[in-house]
Amino acid sequence: MTMKVVIWGCGDFGRRVLPNLIMSEKYEVIAYTDSNEGIWGKNLLSIPIIAPEQLMGQIFDLLLIVVSSPSAAEKIRAESLRLGIPQNRVVNAFEDFRFMDLFVDQRICFIRGYADWVRSEKAEGNVAECGVFRGDSAKYINCYFPDRKLYLCDTFEGFDSGDMQYEKDNSEIFDKSRFSDQSFFMETGSTLVMRKMPYPKNVVIKEGYFPESMQGVEDKFCFVNLDMDLYIPMLNGLRFFWDKMVDNGCILLHDYFSGVFKGVKQAVETFEKEREIQIKKMPIGDGCSMALLKD
Repeated sequence: MTMKVVIWGCGDFGRRVLPNLIMSEKYEVIAYTDSNEGIWGKNLLSIPIIAPEQLMGQIFDLLLIVVSSPSAAEKIRAESLRLGIPQNRVVNAFEDFRFMDLFVDQRICFIRGYADWVRSEKAEGNVAECGVFRGDSAKYINCYFPDRKLYLCDTFEGFDSGDMQYEKDNSEIFDKSRFSDQSFFMETGSTLVMRKMPYPKNVVIKEGYFPESMQGVEDKFCFVNLDMDLYIPMLNGLRFFWDKMVDNGCILLHDYFSGVFKGVKQAVETFEKEREIQIKKMPIGDGCSMALLKD
């Protein structure tokens, strides 16, 4: 039976999930809602946007919260309780495994395909992600590599002040961007991240400054996702993991093509000069990421 759904959240993620909900044929999206009264009464992707107060006049099976900020999601849940909406109908899409596939994009598809290849080739090695933030890509790595140990490296306190200052000093674009705010990536925590992991027993949290946080880890790796954005940590990521990669192992670099995080590409260039090597590179089609393949 088709479930009638109201999506709470009209931002990027709210827009992204609509086509996947429609294609699943299990859901009928009847409305959007949002705390921004300036958009009430308008349409988003041909779906009406209603005020939260109008929810009780709607017949629906599921109120799907689609906002990435944990604090904002908690406020929405509290508001839904105030409105008298039965809480068994309220779901945070970012924390419910049933809705993981709603957020699949080209980068996640690449990770899934690469994981399938690893299994078919019986390739060895564990997996890792550095720059975890809220775990919204880590949960897919954990899902698609269910038999591998997953190391998750993050300060869970935002950018390191020294790394950020280097970026500001060397990139005017970054310095003027919203990401130069020290608090931008601070709304996270290891507990929040672990709640999203489908196979938490395989996850090892390495909290602290990288690479010191990985001291003593000598595992071999088949896949590593580096998403630390800034020149210094990305360079250190390449230095730490490159010799630990198995043959045909992949290091996926997020923001390689970014106009703001130019240090990512510069880190690769520096590393190649240090090692006097030319790394095999492959864009994955998301306009942002580059896969580095270990020969």
